[in-house]
Amino acid sequence: MKSSFGALPWICVMAALVLTLPSVRAQELSFTLIEQLVIGNNEDAPAEYLFTFPELVRTDSRGYIYVHDRRRADIRVFDKSGQYVTTIGKRGEGPGEMREIVGMHVDAWDRLVVADRISRRFTIFSDLGAQFETKSFTDDLWGVPSPILSLEDSFVLRYVRAYDDPERKLPYIIDTKTLHHYDMALNSIEAFAELGEIFNLNEPFEKAESDTRSALRMATNGIDKIVLVPTIYNGYAYRYTHKGGSWDVEKLEGGPVPREPYMSVSQKEFDANPELQRSSISIGESSGVHHAKIFNWSLGVVILSSGEIVNFTMQTPLRGELRHRVELFDRAGVLLGYGPLRFDDQGLNRSVEVMTKIDILWIDQDDRLYVRRRSRHGFYILSVAELVIGRP
Repeated sequence: MKSSFGALPWICVMAALVLTLPSVRAQELSFTLIEQLVIGNNEDAPAEYLFTFPELVRTDSRGYIYVHDRRRADIRVFDKSGQYVTTIGKRGEGPGEMREIVGMHVDAWDRLVVADRISRRFTIFSDLGAQFETKSFTDDLWGVPSPILSLEDSFVLRYVRAYDDPERKLPYIIDTKTLHHYDMALNSIEAFAELGEIFNLNEPFEKAESDTRSALRMATNGIDKIVLVPTIYNGYAYRYTHKGGSWDVEKLEGGPVPREPYMSVSQKEFDANPELQRSSISIGESSGVHHAKIFNWSLGVVILSSGEIVNFTMQTPLRGELRHRVELFDRAGVLLGYGPLRFDDQGLNRSVEVMTKIDILWIDQDDRLYVRRRSRHGFYILSVAELVIGRP
C-alpha cells in the first residue's frame, strides 16, 4: 500500500435517505486502483485465459495465482505475470475430482484445499496437483464451507447453513455460530461468531440473507484475526481475535451510511414494479420468498500487511448514480478515513459496465488486490491492482 501522507488518523448524500455519522471525525481520503495485470481481457486468447465468472482467488508463496471459475470443477493456476501454468482437478466423482466447488484456499505450505459441496469432502492438493488426499465434511454440519481462510496452524471456515426441510429428512446445522475453527488436518475444534451479533434475525429478509453464501465478506491477517462485514452493509465491521483459547469480538464503526441499508419490498410491490425487480434481490427459504431494495453494499474487505483494514463499499441511491467508497480502519479498529474509489485509467471510471460490477476477491502478501470486474465489452476478467491511498 502506498500513501501520500504520514499517519492516517465523499460523503454520499442519498436522495430520500438519512445518513448516520461516525462518532469520530475521520479524514477524507482518496483510493486509487492501479492495475498491474489483467487476465482474461483478450477474447481471442486461448480458453485457459478466459473466464465466465472468476469466483474464488488465492495466491501462494511463489506468487502463483489460483482461480476457480464458477461453471467449472477445476482450478486454473497462473504465474505472477499472468501466464497460464496448469489446471488442477477435473469434473467427476473419483479421486482428485470435484463436482461443485464451493470453497478454495491455499495454506502456508502451498497446499490447495478445495471443498466440494456435492461430494461433501475436502481435497487437499500439493505440488500443483501432483499429489492429493481427501477428508469428508464433518458429519454434524450439513452445510457448505465458504470461504476457507488460514490462521496460524489452523483454518477458519464459514459454514453456510442448510435450511430445515422436514420433507427431505436431512440433518442441518442447528447451532447459531457462523464461523468454525479447524486444525490443519481439517478436524473441527470449535465454533464462534453468533449470527445474532451480526444480523438482525428478527427481520425476515435479513434472517434469510444471513444463510446465503454471499451474506458476508471476510478477511484475515493469517495469524489470529478474522474480519467480517455484512455484504448488505449497515456501517459496522466485526473483528474477531483469538486470545488465550477464545475469540473476542469488536464492533468497528465505519463512515456515513444510509440509516437503513435496505428496504423490504412486498411481493405485491415487487410484481407491480419492473424497476424494483431490476434493483432488488430475492431470497427464498422455508418461510417463503423475501425481496429487498439494497442501498449499501460491501464489495470486499481486506487486512493490509500493516494491520489496517480496508472495506470497499458501493451505495445505490433511490435516485442518481451509484457511488463507490472505501473505508480505512487503523490497527486498533478506529476509522481513519473514507473516500471515493477510482481506477487510474479514466476510461474505466467512465464505464458504467465496469463500475457497476466490481468485487474485491483477495489480497496477497504484497498487498496486491485481486479484483473481479467486467471489461468494457461486458465479460468478466480478473484484475491485479495496487491500492494507493491519498488526499483527494
